[in-house]
Amino acid sequence: MKYLLDTNVYLEAVRSEDKRTQFRRTFFPLLPATFLSSVVAYELYVNAQNRPTRSLVGEFIRPMERTGRLVTPTFEDWVEASAVVGAIEERERGWRSKLPALLNDILIALCARRIGATLLTYNRDDFRLIRRHKGFSLRILVG
Repeated sequence: MKYLLDTNVYLEAVRSEDKRTQFRRTFFPLLPATFLSSVVAYELYVNAQNRPTRSLVGEFIRPMERTGRLVTPTFEDWVEASAVVGAIEERERGWRSKLPALLNDILIALCARRIGATLLTYNRDDFRLIRRHKGFSLRILVG
């Protein structure tokens, strides 16, 4: 089994000591099977506004960097993402205003799909929407 954690899973761990402890207890045992999306790394570092937060982000993602368990969107992923965006725009009109923000989530989902990983996230609504248009393994976490 392979895993790919969404950005919000890491960000939850940054927010409080309790969440960090829970993150370490829950996800550190999965590290040998966990991959890091470059999109997630980008989002994490954009949200890391200070040195302590950047340090925590580094602690969480360094094991995947060291072992080369990294996944980056390919040209085909970008093309597929455009098809997913088009399908959502056409069939899910209520989501149109959110499409620019969904692009990163679509790319994360496509990376997970390509490597056969289960995507772990707290973001139920967005990823269920994406999965209606492109199948991938998804596990919704409860905060």
